[in-house]
Amino acid sequence: MSRSLRFLLIAFAAFFCFLASYLFLHTLPFYKSLYGEEDLFYGKISSVSIPRGWAGTGVPLFDKTFFCLNEDRAAVFTLALPTELQSELAEWISFWAETGTPAPIEVRGIRVSKKEWIVTGLQGNDGALDSAEIFEYHLRSALWYALLIAVFITLSFLSLRRALKRRK
Repeated sequence: MSRSLRFLLIAFAAFFCFLASYLFLHTLPFYKSLYGEEDLFYGKISSVSIPRGWAGTGVPLFDKTFFCLNEDRAAVFTLALPTELQSELAEWISFWAETGTPAPIEVRGIRVSKKEWIVTGLQGNDGALDSAEIFEYHLRSALWYALLIAVFITLSFLSLRRALKRRK
């Protein structure tokens, strides 16, 4: 095996390891939210933040929204929804923008860190987002990402094994 091919295989192994670790770290809060205890919050949304990189892409668990309740910046709620529920939520937000103030809402979330909750349910005067549908979306997405991470780790192992294989 030539040196350049060996170097290429080692580079592939490093790249697949990087992808696997990036996906795992990015989806770790959602894995934690699958088995946590649900908390209930009441209040008004005071700020909304949408990350630029993945916003509007529709990539599960990457296209998400962060928001705070009642001007409390110490508690951040992460909302990842399927496309249908995102459009329903956009109608609520546009209605709140027209009236000038958001209506009180009830947020169900699972704590994944000291300051972060993953939203599992949202209910307000204008409607509700189905908790079962949100949980199913999170579970389905987390399982697909776990499978993809396993594929990346396997590809990394195979390319590293091939690169370090000795000639007989």
